[in-house]
Amino acid sequence: QRVALLESLTLGGSVFDDGLPTIPGRVTVSWALVSGPGSMAFQNASSLTTTVTFSKVGTYVLRLTATDGALAAWDDVSITVSPANTAPVVEAGSDQDVTLPNGLTLSGTVSDDGLPATPGRVTVSWALVSGPGSVAFQNANSLSTTASFSKTGTYVLRLTATDGALSAFEDVTVSVTPVNIAPVV
Repeated sequence: QRVALLESLTLGGSVFDDGLPTIPGRVTVSWALVSGPGSMAFQNASSLTTTVTFSKVGTYVLRLTATDGALAAWDDVSITVSPANTAPVVEAGSDQDVTLPNGLTLSGTVSDDGLPATPGRVTVSWALVSGPGSVAFQNANSLSTTASFSKTGTYVLRLTATDGALSAFEDVTVSVTPVNIAPVV
């Protein structure tokens, strides 16, 4: 089985017994750590179904032992603990100035830990947070895109990245000034 660090994993064991000996006639079970790179904690190590959490990344071997009072048997299960997912790191770029009617090129960067494995893909989007007018993005779902502004003023644009489970964002400020027109003589 696989689990991410800091997440709990549910273990479900099963035991079949012949009912002997008649005294005590009762089967008891226990989970235990056989090997692993760190410690772990069971919610209830004396239950067939329990949850477990692990302290470090790596491969652990856990053992379920059953005894009927006279004889015992066990089975091992291997658990691979992978790093915990972290949110993508987003950089929207430096604050910029642009003169109407020109647009500007936005170039963001995103780095991610590659988790979760499904979908394992980072999606991005640009959006207007604030400003005196509207913004048209050539492709709002691309790290590099162009933006055109409807009015002069200060705009705040946000680049958001999502890895399928966690999201992060960063803002960039754009100052839009009017075109300089020659004096009329």
